[in-house]
Amino acid sequence: MTSQPMPPRRIAVVGGGLAGLEVAVAAAEGGSDVEVFEPGPRTRTRHVYWDTTIHAGDEKTRSWTSEGWAASGGLSERLGGRSLCYHGVLLGLEPNALASWDPVWARRLAGGGGLYASVLDGLRADFPELVAKEPYPELEALGLRHVAQAARLDDAGRFEAYGPLARTLELAAAGRIRLTRARAHAVASEPEGCAVQIERPSGTEWRRGFDACVLASSAVGNVQLLAASLGRDITTSVTDHFCVGAIVRLPPGPPLTPFRHAMLWSGFVPLPEIGTNLFFLERPPLASGDRIVELNAVVEQQGELRSFSELSVQVLPDGMRSHIRARVSDASAALVDAARGEVRRWAERLAGGAVTEVVRDPSRSAARGTASWSDHREALEAIAAAAAGAFCEYEVPYGAFEHEACTHPIGVGGPVPVTPDLEVVELPGVHVAGPGAFPRLGAANPALTIIAMSRWLGERVGRGKVSAPGMPT
Repeated sequence: MTSQPMPPRRIAVVGGGLAGLEVAVAAAEGGSDVEVFEPGPRTRTRHVYWDTTIHAGDEKTRSWTSEGWAASGGLSERLGGRSLCYHGVLLGLEPNALASWDPVWARRLAGGGGLYASVLDGLRADFPELVAKEPYPELEALGLRHVAQAARLDDAGRFEAYGPLARTLELAAAGRIRLTRARAHAVASEPEGCAVQIERPSGTEWRRGFDACVLASSAVGNVQLLAASLGRDITTSVTDHFCVGAIVRLPPGPPLTPFRHAMLWSGFVPLPEIGTNLFFLERPPLASGDRIVELNAVVEQQGELRSFSELSVQVLPDGMRSHIRARVSDASAALVDAARGEVRRWAERLAGGAVTEVVRDPSRSAARGTASWSDHREALEAIAAAAAGAFCEYEVPYGAFEHEACTHPIGVGGPVPVTPDLEVVELPGVHVAGPGAFPRLGAANPALTIIAMSRWLGERVGRGKVSAPGMPT
């Protein structure tokens, strides 16, 4: 008697950003039927810099109140996510950051033949900016490294960074991914799988019969969904990168690298002793020949999770309330100060001597720990009106960098226990994706780690086992 083939697994993915679409694509390509629930519209097909029109969903909606956490942060509801990978920077977490992760994930990500290498190998042919084209003497003299960016320029000089949206739309056209415009309110484990409660114009309904469900509704959004699904309040950690930077005007001279696009970094230097990556971008020279270089230090919040900022989600009879209370330890504040010092030191190194700070208000000075400029455009205008050796410091408010993370970290001892296979202990069959699962953020842009973990998870839930053939366990 011939055995009948098993029907494809049905996978629900809540959230259509970077993590959710990576999960969906991996599961669909493994043979699963995938349904993605995303309240935002399908308005883009490529990276935002290839589509410069303003779309509904580009504006951020705030789904929490806060104190000490930047009001400019928030969520954008749009298929493809907030940024479609933005610069396309793909850097793996530093060894000292990975040391705080579960050893299983440290091996999966960075070990020989690990997930980082697999992602980069698969993208290299289509995104040549992942590899330095040629050695640049100025970069080498300074000890700067090439910034691996999953990016490319077309013949017209337009910039595109990698994102999974294009492949998602191909699979949707082929009937392998279903895109459902709906807001998910909760998920539930059932005897033979899981269900998703969604809201559509026609009303609220439960969608059942899924073999597995993946929550990928951002680090904060996942906790909101988990609180609603578990029917209890959740108070947990949340963090974001700090970012301090400066713009310096230099006299004419050889560039760090030839300028090709404002989204392509010239180079970077890791500063692991202060949990920082310092990025450099040289802009086109001014008419006088003077050079403009931007420096951006991305700083990891240090300490144990309980010392990070606090996310509180309360389940109320008429909905829920979410609140973020910022907390920055003295140790983290000292690292941010150290990063400011490194930014100035590197600006002086580039200038070959002291730099002169251009301030908007003389009463606000870097010595008081306050950036002189908060508006990047205004700082550029001030530098353009100054002389060689001018220096403008600026800072991105804490909570506005949009790298929210560490809200439901891998581990069984936190407020939301999550197994090393990214399954929610209290909701069998329900998994989490995205930077909320990070036990530590590290200084690296989180995109490579999100892509690597999400692809692993998509293959796992799609095949119904811990790891797919050829993937590290």
